[in-house]
Amino acid sequence: MAYEKFKTVMSPTEFFSDWNKASLDAISDSNKEEIYNKYLLKCVVFQRDNFKCVNEGCDSPESDLTLHHIKFRKNNGKDSPRNACTLCKSCHKNFHRGKEPLTFWGATYRVHIEDKGIDWKDLKFKNRRYRKTLKIQGEFGGIRISYELWVLLMKYLDKSYEEMDAIDDD
Repeated sequence: MAYEKFKTVMSPTEFFSDWNKASLDAISDSNKEEIYNKYLLKCVVFQRDNFKCVNEGCDSPESDLTLHHIKFRKNNGKDSPRNACTLCKSCHKNFHRGKEPLTFWGATYRVHIEDKGIDWKDLKFKNRRYRKTLKIQGEFGGIRISYELWVLLMKYLDKSYEEMDAIDDD
């Protein structure tokens, strides 16, 4: 079975023993620790879920197993057994593509997919261009003014009352 290494917990030296020495030396100690911690998480979660997909609507339980984070890591989800479950690749892909919800442990989870008609690259480009114009332009009383006009205003405001009266008399 492909999941033999997850049936018993290995020590870090046992886990890394079959790795290529050159590849292993290229990895920092903190990265090695992170890799080993992910292995430990998979061991705990796969064993807890009896090496089966926990999705109640699973159509292909023979598919390879994956670890799924219930609260996504990009949303500050933790790498812990409480925030992880075992899913087959088919259920995992269908969930993340927004095709099917997941139902397990008495709860149903869905991914909300945005409108597919939006060109996200174009929108990102337009927003970046707009932000650049905001950096160039200042705001004065809620009215956008150019940088050059802003510099002229600052020079004018830096003058004394006598100098301004002389300008007004001209």
